[in-house]
Amino acid sequence: MSENLSNPNARDPRYASGTEPADGFGPQSGGVPAQQPFPPAPSAGTPAFAYYPPQPAATSTGTRGMYTAAAVLNWITLAIVSVATFGFGLIAAFWVVPMTIQIHKGAKGPYKHTALGVCTLLFINFISGILMLVDDGNRPPKPNM
Repeated sequence: MSENLSNPNARDPRYASGTEPADGFGPQSGGVPAQQPFPPAPSAGTPAFAYYPPQPAATSTGTRGMYTAAAVLNWITLAIVSVATFGFGLIAAFWVVPMTIQIHKGAKGPYKHTALGVCTLLFINFISGILMLVDDGNRPPKPNM
């Protein structure tokens, strides 16, 4: 009885021989060492970042959300103007359609399109122009050639 009080692991079969398992995480069966839960730590000469495998790069869908929203708003604006003016608003399509196509192309590109955003703001739709200008804050300027 006194043996059980002094050694709390006396009834555990892993500790029956009086020694602890090699890794301390569980019984070893059939002479095969238990699998370690974590890989070994890097040695002193190896930098810590070299220990972990590289993570896959984040994939992009190819378009930017605010630019796409701006283009959709432009199409809706063109439809509303055309319906509200009984078809005479189709004259507005001469400048709305090319600018909206450029917005679709700009959504796939990595660079700023500030002039297109300002023209959209002034000539088509205030909200879509603001969306483009806000998204331009996250893009690098186009390099000069």
